[in-house]
Amino acid sequence: MRRVERFLFPAASAERLAAVRIGLCAVLAGRLATGPYAELADQPRELYRPISFMELLPSMPPRPAVVALQTTAVLAAVLAAVGLRTRLTLPAAWACAIVLNGMVTSTGKVVHNDLVLLLCLVPLLVAPAADAWSLDARRTSRRAPGVPSRLYGWPLRTAAIVVAGAYFFAGLAKLVHSGPAWVTSDNLRWALYASGDSELAIFIADRPWLAHALAAGTLLLELGFPLVLFVPRAAWLFVPGAVLFHAGIWIAMGLDYSAQAATAVVVFANWPVVVGALLARRSAPAAAGPG
Repeated sequence: MRRVERFLFPAASAERLAAVRIGLCAVLAGRLATGPYAELADQPRELYRPISFMELLPSMPPRPAVVALQTTAVLAAVLAAVGLRTRLTLPAAWACAIVLNGMVTSTGKVVHNDLVLLLCLVPLLVAPAADAWSLDARRTSRRAPGVPSRLYGWPLRTAAIVVAGAYFFAGLAKLVHSGPAWVTSDNLRWALYASGDSELAIFIADRPWLAHALAAGTLLLELGFPLVLFVPRAAWLFVPGAVLFHAGIWIAMGLDYSAQAATAVVVFANWPVVVGALLARRSAPAAAGPG
């Protein structure tokens, strides 16, 4: 039980959690600013296919309400990123995003492009994510403890489990519903042929060996992703692999999972170390002085 407790509640720095807050809120703001919510408000009532809490509404919300909701969501996400009134702005941005994404998924097809991002933000709603690198910390002159704490570690671990679980269960679903045939059959080839006129899609589909290899690689990536939870260095393999995986899907099939790829990078990168290295590199020439 102690090992389980240390795994679920590791110690981490306030800066590490703050970096994840900044990154996830920045991604959320970008997604909310570019979403097709205003256009969905004009959807005919007959085409409205609500799911979950959206069943409380008889149709899509009116355009003025949607524009106001989207504006509020983007502003709240930006304020949460810079750490201003984070206890209020972060939940406000998340709640608005839930409604807006509920509109997207009430069009007759379940859309989960932003699901991992929204789930990773859940633990930050109650965590002390603004104890460092925030306007809140400067305004109140509050200094985060210099030693790592479990208060900052458990939200990071929770977000990491969410990301790893998203990939693992996607791979597991392929095995449960298709078995080895997901790799050995022509399923991926036909999906690529049907995806459109992408040159990359046609190039892969025209070469069965390449399509089978990519299908196998997809399963290995998804089923093996939880390894990063136990071997942190494995993130150097799986996170770039996930980014390339989503980039390839975007180019070949037009499916935009950039939010999930960005979430994986934000959650697993050690940003305080990255920032420290960049600052040290920047200050090195100044310390050296003229040659």
